Amino acid sequence: MKTSTAYQISFANAFADLYLDKENGEFALDFRRQEVTIYLNNTQYQALVLLIQQSLEDDQFLDYLNWQKDPLQCDENQLFEVCGPEHIVCMACTPNCERVKLTFDLGMAIDLSFADFQGLASLIKEAQADLEWRRELLRWNMSDNGPDFASGAQD
Repeated sequence: MKTSTAYQISFANAFADLYLDKENGEFALDFRRQEVTIYLNNTQYQALVLLIQQSLEDDQFLDYLNWQKDPLQCDENQLFEVCGPEHIVCMACTPNCERVKLTFDLGMAIDLSFADFQGLASLIKEAQADLEWRRELLRWNMSDNGPDFASGAQD
C-alpha cells in the first residue's frame, strides 16, 4: 500500500514499512515483527536495493526462500552470502534455520525469517517501480552533493 504526502512517500505491507523523507533525503525501514526501525541515507538504501536484487537472482537461494527445496533438509554448512557495494550492507542466509541476516555498516544487524525477507523484497520492488519514488531518487542523484554528502561525511 502506498501513501504520499507533501513531505513523505511510504509503502507498507504485512512485514515492513518503507518511508522516504522528501525534504531530507532519508529513508526509514520499519520491520513490523521485530519492532525495529533502521534509518538509512540514500547510499545505504541504494546498497540495500542492489543487495536484495543480487540475492533474488541466485536460483539456489530462491529455491530455499520459496520452499521449492525444503530448507530444513539443507546441509548444515550451506550458507549464502551477498555483500553490497563497499560492504554497506551484507546478507547471510542459513537455509536450515530459515533465517536471513542483514548487517548494515551503521552498527546494526537484523535477523529475518524467510517470510520477512520476502516481504522486504516485495516492498522494495514496489517502491522501485513507483514513478514518484524514482523521481525523488533521481532528483537527489542529480544534485551536486546529494543528501548524503550534505549531512557531512568527514574524514
